[in-house]
Amino acid sequence: MSVASDHHFRTPSAWLGIAAIFLAGPTVGSDNPGAHQHGHAQLQVAIEGQRLELILNSPAHNLVGFEHTARTAEEESQLASTADWLGTQPLLDTLPASCTVENAVVHHSGTSQEEHSHGQAHEHDHHGHGEDGHDERQQTHTEYEVTQQLDCPGLGTDTSLNAALLERFPGVEVLSVHWVSENGQGSARLEDGSRGFSLGN
Repeated sequence: MSVASDHHFRTPSAWLGIAAIFLAGPTVGSDNPGAHQHGHAQLQVAIEGQRLELILNSPAHNLVGFEHTARTAEEESQLASTADWLGTQPLLDTLPASCTVENAVVHHSGTSQEEHSHGQAHEHDHHGHGEDGHDERQQTHTEYEVTQQLDCPGLGTDTSLNAALLERFPGVEVLSVHWVSENGQGSARLEDGSRGFSLGN
């Protein structure tokens, strides 16, 4: 069983080869951005002039507080408001808050699979046969992938950026940021109340 939904905000332009940049870059893999770990999220940033190209990957639990299919009107509303924020508000902003979202795509998808566990009576039964001590339940992992194109007037090599998404989503306890520009690349790990970093690091 799989669950997938897309929320599109405007039409995305060419992303400056951002996917190729980060697939080839050695820094991203160091934090294993493909791992599904609640409380942790990854943000990849490509910088060209005053333009930022962003890709955010996060477990849905960090952003909406649950990963199952919405079951109530309140949960439906939570999904809608989260998608709206992610599609209209900059994930990163300069301290003067000068960035604007030019294009954004919000993708929310996941999988649900049967998780099998065996009680003590069958801990040595590798084939998993028999009924006693056998338990099956659904385990769901859903993820958000958000791409944004930002225009940030006055952006420079020593500009400080603020991770606005950490203020909006306290469920993101650790945000790993990796960026690349014509001046090089860098990274930052935001946690314990830290919200900002400098491109000059």
